[in-house]
Amino acid sequence: MRPPSLLPLFGLLGLSCAHSAAPGTELKNANHIFNVIHDSMRQWGSSLHHNGVSFFLAGVPAGTQFYHGTSRASPVNGTEWLAFEPEHAMVFARPGHGPTPQLPSDDPDTERHGGSHGELRKREHHGPPGEGPLKAFDENEAGYLHTYTAAKDLRLLYLDGMSAAKTSKGTLDSQDAVLFNGLLEDHPSPGGQESERARLSCEMAQNEWEGRIDGVLRMEAGFEIILCDFERDLIPVRIMQIKQSSEEHHGPRGDGNHGDRDGPRKEGDDKHHDGHGPHKEDDGKRHRAGGPGGPRGPPHGGPGNGPDASRWMRAITARYDGIGGKRVSLNFNHFVTAFSHNVELFEGNSTLPRLVNLSPEERAAIRAEVTTLVMTHHPAELCEDWQAITDMIVTRYSKELSYFFSSSFDSIEQLQSEIGRVLSPFIDYSGRDDISEIERCATQFLPPSSLESGGIAAHAVHGVAHKICSSLVEAGKEQDLESAVQVVRDLVGYLDWGTWKECRGCAVNEICVVPIWPMGTVQDYDSPQCKDASNPYDQDGETYWGGMHR
Repeated sequence: MRPPSLLPLFGLLGLSCAHSAAPGTELKNANHIFNVIHDSMRQWGSSLHHNGVSFFLAGVPAGTQFYHGTSRASPVNGTEWLAFEPEHAMVFARPGHGPTPQLPSDDPDTERHGGSHGELRKREHHGPPGEGPLKAFDENEAGYLHTYTAAKDLRLLYLDGMSAAKTSKGTLDSQDAVLFNGLLEDHPSPGGQESERARLSCEMAQNEWEGRIDGVLRMEAGFEIILCDFERDLIPVRIMQIKQSSEEHHGPRGDGNHGDRDGPRKEGDDKHHDGHGPHKEDDGKRHRAGGPGGPRGPPHGGPGNGPDASRWMRAITARYDGIGGKRVSLNFNHFVTAFSHNVELFEGNSTLPRLVNLSPEERAAIRAEVTTLVMTHHPAELCEDWQAITDMIVTRYSKELSYFFSSSFDSIEQLQSEIGRVLSPFIDYSGRDDISEIERCATQFLPPSSLESGGIAAHAVHGVAHKICSSLVEAGKEQDLESAVQVVRDLVGYLDWGTWKECRGCAVNEICVVPIWPMGTVQDYDSPQCKDASNPYDQDGETYWGGMHR
């Protein structure tokens, strides 16, 4: 079902959180904003609603443990990538071999940094004092897993959706089209774009945002941080050499029908093919990216299959419902979303929002709003946990709505009886009043006076709850079963909750598989299934992601 077109809602300038709908009016795109709140920092919902168009202030408490995988045994300085899960970082802990067969010898990054051993020469020049010359890695040697803790409370800009995925579907729009204003459109190096994104992000943080942001938080197959200053913001805990990956020399399979990843490198293939793309040497402190989200990332198109893939995928899927441990807090009272702007995000029959189709002026307005957010608010501001409130609504109604449009009912009377059961706490049987009943239902989970505060989160959550309650009242008044079921079916299409695609009853050795870039098929997206964790993407089918972003 095509999302409703965006109608005039708010002015283009000023924070989204400051906008409010007039009493009695419907907030446009309440369903999309509700899902933005509900999906944020969750691998499952962010994989399904992968084109993020929203920006949050995120806080990470001091002492939080992070991981970085690399070929290098000395602590990292400068700008690099961090993972929240060690299994994610371990994919990048590989020796400094030359390019894989897919990487052409004329790759601009390879030539610029002196061929396949550019990092080793940089390590000799930029290693810690007294370390001395470092030997080249033996062919059978593995890489290193670094463990760090945050030296202070980190302030990050969180980009929702699967914003670290290198696709042409729109996953990169919030960065490339909005934050970087199209600067990467003519980038000459396929492997250098991630380095450029890191550089541009940290330049914005330092110059435009006056150092108020320490890095950028994104998601691909796991959550990662582009941290601008490792030496300043992290405390090294340990550096360990890991066991060589069993896939190091054979290469795991990629997504869908691209099982043969050892053939010629396709035009546009990027991050997850090699892991050996170096950073630009702008400050003498950066080394080849070896952590999550680096210029090339996991070899040969993703974790593929086998014991190493199983280790990583089990860790990723454990975060389907959230990052856990209060490791990240988002400011839900003040955030920026393109869904609050008078712009057309859904062209034609698309169900995926795109920012790249906006005019330069529209992009600039959103970008200015992000800057205002960063400069006037803080991740640690006291605010309502609107995600917890969306959780209460989803867990209350998700199964009920599935039941209502199932084939479980033989008559309209049976369905009406079940709908009446759900609505009964909000009905005063001494005097029926649809409007009052719907509003009692819609405000069940809202904090007192939250609608008067003017926050977009409050109005989006109320708008979705009101839609659910009013649709149930409408379905309960229909005269025939099919008409009533259609009302519920339309409601489910409008809500588009990720819970309705969750697997049921996976065995202990299985995981629920959804496309996570660069892996997965169209079938995995349309109908996620329980699959053996050691072979989660070992299947035929049309790849979901298509060609990789250049």
